[in-house]
Amino acid sequence: MAKLIVVIMGQNCEKFIPMCLESVKDADALIYVDGGSTDNTKEIVQDFLIKHKNIAPASVLTNTWNPEDKQMNGKQRNFYLNILKTGKQWKDYWCLVLDADEVVEDLSKIKQFIQTAKPGLYSPKMRHFIGDLGHEDATNKIHYVPNRLFKISEAKIYPLESHPVLIGKVIGTTEVTTIWHLGHLPVEYMKYIIKRYTQHNNDSIIHTKQFLKNWRDAHLYGLYPTARINPTEIPNVILNNFSIDFDELYFRDRGLEVKHFQMAKQWADYFNLYDGNDIKVIEFGCGKAPYGYAFEYLGISYMGIELSDYAVKNSLVKIEQGDIVNYNKKHFPLELVLAFDVLEHLKYEDLDAAINNLIRSAAENILISVPFKGTPNCDADPTHIIKENRGWWINKFIKAGCKIIKTPDYFQYKEQILIFKK
Repeated sequence: MAKLIVVIMGQNCEKFIPMCLESVKDADALIYVDGGSTDNTKEIVQDFLIKHKNIAPASVLTNTWNPEDKQMNGKQRNFYLNILKTGKQWKDYWCLVLDADEVVEDLSKIKQFIQTAKPGLYSPKMRHFIGDLGHEDATNKIHYVPNRLFKISEAKIYPLESHPVLIGKVIGTTEVTTIWHLGHLPVEYMKYIIKRYTQHNNDSIIHTKQFLKNWRDAHLYGLYPTARINPTEIPNVILNNFSIDFDELYFRDRGLEVKHFQMAKQWADYFNLYDGNDIKVIEFGCGKAPYGYAFEYLGISYMGIELSDYAVKNSLVKIEQGDIVNYNKKHFPLELVLAFDVLEHLKYEDLDAAINNLIRSAAENILISVPFKGTPNCDADPTHIIKENRGWWINKFIKAGCKIIKTPDYFQYKEQILIFKK
């Protein structure tokens, strides 16, 4: 009769390991390989093995994990594989490998499967919870975890890499049962929900028992009514706690689009920017410079100025880091000065300085885009600070010495584009 040993690999996994162990309590043998836990993980495993004497032999081994070593995952897996392959008692065993945040749906089906299975390596079906008990990873219709079930005699070695897949006699996939991955479940939060439910179920005189059950299940299964949050609305103190760069978040979906080529062509034709090799366009607050990319595609020399360090480092063309408010570099006045969806992000007290820098950089033409008060775009972005009507913006530039020019009707986004001449 073929026997099954389960190998579990983990570190500081006390919130998951009890479920993992419970799902394999009928294994013929078990090895837990710890990476150097500082919580109660190893004690939980040892207590489990004392309680379940049917699992024999059983071992709790430590092979300290080095997080700086990119080959460590492969080394850790070869550590237990070497034990399996050199131990005479494992010669005819099959092995199922789990991470500590995984559970087996029905171990008895695996034990039954190996009685007649062709010796080799199999990839079991796996399902990944995402966020709560009501959602799972849907990037693939069916997920398989590579070569986690194998006849020990047919296994060779793990490559020394971060996500190694066992090398050996590969047979294929199996859906005899499912491994459930729990790693993306907020287990502590879910336990908190159960605790609150139990407390209120015993003490509350406000809510009915059925209301409390519905409240509990809504949280656990992701059914609680929610609304999407614009990530740019989240305070920096929260983003910083999770090592999230606000600029990376803000510029994440602001890439190159067809409109950038279309609009750059419209501006180039209207302002006749094609003659000569000198820089024709300077854009303040250019972000990752999609318009710059489009201008250079058209053969028009371009200079981009951007405050965000992230945007400068990830720009589509070479740009300079600079602040529209304090920009003091001297250039020959350029044919077209752009400030597209920039000025509304400034503080009111900084706007005059920014306008003066636009004028100082221009030979004649200045094109700005701002969302006007009362339009959907004005309130769509929580980082917009200046919210004024069209006349207010025109007045600011006229007072600074400019005159307004009618925006051509064929310009894209003409509703929020203003053109000025010095």
